[in-house]
Parts: sequence; C-alpha cells; structure tokens
Amino acid sequence: MATLQNGRGERPVDVAQRRGHRHLLAPLAPELRRRVPHGVLLRIQSHFHDVIRGRAADLVREHGLRLPELEPVLEFDGPRQFWFVVPGMHGGFGYRLDADGVGAALAVESWCRVVEGSGQRHEITSEGSRLVDEGFV
Repeated sequence: MATLQNGRGERPVDVAQRRGHRHLLAPLAPELRRRVPHGVLLRIQSHFHDVIRGRAADLVREHGLRLPELEPVLEFDGPRQFWFVVPGMHGGFGYRLDADGVGAALAVESWCRVVEGSGQRHEITSEGSRLVDEGFV
C-alpha cells in the first residue's frame, strides 16, 4: 500500500525521493482509485479512532497499537473489507468505505469472538459516528 506512512509521516515514495532513488518514484507513487477530500477522510479517521478507543482503549495502550490509517482504502476499487486486529480482544474491527466524495461513509463492525452478543456496528461520517446495531455475534 503506497499511501501507508512511517513514523515520520513519509510514504514509500517520499523516502525514495529523500534518498535520491529517482528510479523508484514512479513505481512507488500512490494510485488512488477512490476519491474522498483529505479533510473529510481525516475527520472520518479521527471518529474511527474514537470508536476503537471506546471499545478497546486499554488493549490499544497495552500493546502499543498504531491505529489504522484510512488513506490506503483509497487505493482499492469498490467497497473492500479491511481488518484491524486487537490482541487480547479475540476479535477486532472490520471496516469498509461505503461511499466516496464529501458524503463518504465508513462502515465498522467490531466484536470479541469469546463474548456472545459483543458485536457493534457503527456508521462513521465526517460529522461523527453512529451506533446502528449491537448484540450480534
């Protein structure tokens, strides 16, 4: 995924450019297949991180987890499911971008496999998150 960033906020193409590897710039350049304004995506990502912390803050801290960035989902056509595993939760967060553009929406399902009825489904937009279903799984 060409849009993933390292701890310094650099994508692979940025590292190649900084190190003078011009022959790698074209192959490493991100190819976005979906469009969501950057500010909208960042707000959705912030609300997504709030949902994760709301469900598993202690485990995120305990394991020093880096929360998922949403920019990589723009590299894939159509609604594709992604997964963020949380050790100790025996489950995690499945997420997919259901709409593009200014009205972009992220569908998020989370659960713990060892706790029946632990499932929650959220819809997240730039305006915030909304719990749309719970108690499944």
